[in-house]
Amino acid sequence: MSILSGKIISNSLWMMLEKCIGIFGAIFVMSYVAKYVGPENFGKIALATTLFTFVQALTWSGNQEILFKRVSRNRQLGVLYLANTQNIRRILFSLFGLPILIILYFYSDELTFIYGVATGLASYFITQDIYTIYNNAILKSYINALANITGLIVALIIRYIIVILQLDYAYFSIPIILVALIPYLLKKFIFNREFEAPALSTPHYQKYYLLAGSALVISSLAVSFYTQITSLMLAAIASTHELGIYAVAVMLGASWSFINFSIITSVMSKIYQEKDTYQSYSMAAKLNAMIIVISINVILILTLFGNWIIQLLYGLAYTAAYELLIILAISTMMSGLGTIAARIMIKQGSYSYISKKMLCVAVSALPISYFCIQSFGLKGAAYSVLIIELLSLTFFNYFYKNGLIFKIHFFPFFKQSLKPR
Repeated sequence: MSILSGKIISNSLWMMLEKCIGIFGAIFVMSYVAKYVGPENFGKIALATTLFTFVQALTWSGNQEILFKRVSRNRQLGVLYLANTQNIRRILFSLFGLPILIILYFYSDELTFIYGVATGLASYFITQDIYTIYNNAILKSYINALANITGLIVALIIRYIIVILQLDYAYFSIPIILVALIPYLLKKFIFNREFEAPALSTPHYQKYYLLAGSALVISSLAVSFYTQITSLMLAAIASTHELGIYAVAVMLGASWSFINFSIITSVMSKIYQEKDTYQSYSMAAKLNAMIIVISINVILILTLFGNWIIQLLYGLAYTAAYELLIILAISTMMSGLGTIAARIMIKQGSYSYISKKMLCVAVSALPISYFCIQSFGLKGAAYSVLIIELLSLTFFNYFYKNGLIFKIHFFPFFKQSLKPR
C-alpha cells in the first residue's frame, strides 16, 4: 500500500514551504541579531528562548497531537475543542510566562530583558495558534504557508529598515514578534470567515483539556527538558559565549527538520485513519525509510556547504559552530524517526508509556549532558544531544509492546510476525 496520495504529497509540500518560511525567517532575522550583538549577547537571547520553550510545553499541556487527531477524525468536534480551549491556554501561558519575564527584569541586562519580552510575545501567539493544527489536519497547509510568507516579508522589511537606519539593537525585537503575530492574525481571520465555532468556554472543555493531556504533558516537558538541557548546562558550566555558538549550530543543524515534520504529519493523518493494524505498521516502516533517505541527503549537503553558510550568515565569530553542525544534523534525523514511533504509540492510545518513557529520557539526559560538556566542552554538548536522541529512539522505545517499535524499524525481518493471526 502506498503511503502517498496526490493530496498528501500536495499538503506535505505546502507544509514544507510553511516550515521552510518559518526557519528562513528565524535564521535570517536572527542572523542579523547574532552578527551585531556577538556570541555572548546572542547566548543570552538563546537562554530566554530556552526558558520560553518550557512555557510553551506547559501551556499546550501535551494537547497538540490530541487536537490534531480529533480534527483528523471528526472536523466538527475537533473545531469545538480547538476553539473552546483558548482561554485555558491564555491562563496557563500567563501563569508560567510572567515569572520568567520578572526574573529577567531583575537579574539580567536591559537588552536580554527586551529580547525576553519579544520572545515571550512570539511564544504567546504560537500557543494561541490553533489554526495551524486545524489546517494541517484537514490537509490545507497552504493557508499556513501563505500566512507565514506574508509575516516573513513584513519582518524582513522591518529588519532591513533597522539596519539601514542603524537603529539600536533593541529594535530587532520588532521583527521577532511580527514573524509570529502576522501569520497568527491572518490564519485566525481565514478560519473565522470559513467556520467560527461557538465560544462556549465551559469548564467541561477546560477540564478535559487538562485531563486529556495529563499523560502527555510529562512527555512534552521531558522533550523540552532533554532538548534544552544542553543549552542550560552550557550556560551554567561554560559561558553564554559558547551558548551563542551552540545556538547557531542548533538553528542550522535542525533547520531542515521541517522536511521530516511535514512528511510525517501528512502521512500520519492517513495512518491515523487506517483501521488495519498491520497496514499501519507497514506504512510506518515505509515512512521511516523515507525519512532516513531524505536525512542522509541533507547531512551530505550540510557537510559540504555548512562552513560557508555559517560564515555568510553569522560571520567569522561563529565558525566553531561548524564542528557541531553535522552531529546535530544526525540528531535531527533521530528525532524525526522518534516522532514516528511516538505517533504510532499515540494511535494506540499508549499515553502512559510515552510519559514514562520520556520521563526516563529526561532523567538520563541530565548526567549525559553534564558529563559530555564537562569532558569535551562545546563539542560535547552536540554529542550529548546525539546520544540522548539515539537512546530515546531505540533503547527506551524497544520495551514497548514486546519490541513493536524494534520490529517496525526492521520491518522486512518481522513482517510475518506482525501480521494478525
